[in-house]
Amino acid sequence: MKVQNENIQEKGYYKIAGIILFIGSLQYLLAVNLAETQFPGYSIAKNTLSTLGGSIPLVEPSAIIFNISVILFGILSLAAVYLILKSGGSRLFSVCLAISSAGAIGVGLFPQYTGNTHLLFALITFLFGSLATLFSYRLKLNIPMVIVSLVMGLMSFILVLILIILGSGTANPFVAYLGIGGNERFVAYPVIIYLAALGGYLTSRGQDNYSN
Repeated sequence: MKVQNENIQEKGYYKIAGIILFIGSLQYLLAVNLAETQFPGYSIAKNTLSTLGGSIPLVEPSAIIFNISVILFGILSLAAVYLILKSGGSRLFSVCLAISSAGAIGVGLFPQYTGNTHLLFALITFLFGSLATLFSYRLKLNIPMVIVSLVMGLMSFILVLILIILGSGTANPFVAYLGIGGNERFVAYPVIIYLAALGGYLTSRGQDNYSN
């Protein structure tokens, strides 16, 4: 068993997973900003992120930039999950991130104009992304990273629950104050930013864990 562990560590799966997570998260954030600049009249308060990729009529090149980016984010995150599992990392974290990543791919394949199908994938992405952030402590993070994961994860998770319970109308105080687009960003961005930070953490640490 000792030899097996040493062989796994030599392959540096955690480092590669960290690089992939960082690149996937960063490219998504940059792509969203680029897509916003290519969408005339776009409002970060009044328009959702998904509007960039699925408005009617479609606004190009905004739509293709956003949809390709969110699909790429999902694929890269799934690749990171595979490497984390291969290194003996937490199954609970990995399953949540895998489900969220699959949801992100669905968001890109079924844009906003597809209606309920898109909403389902978006909900899966947000909900399990926040859970992955909360459960990332099982990767044996240091105390500062655990605190960051709790703050970011709880922020996203609570806002998702409020969105499920109160909906996206003015009955939801966060939507009323921030707008639907602003509220969605406070759900999505804590997770994306945290995954970028986690990617940097795993890359710098570069060792495998065996916490399940």
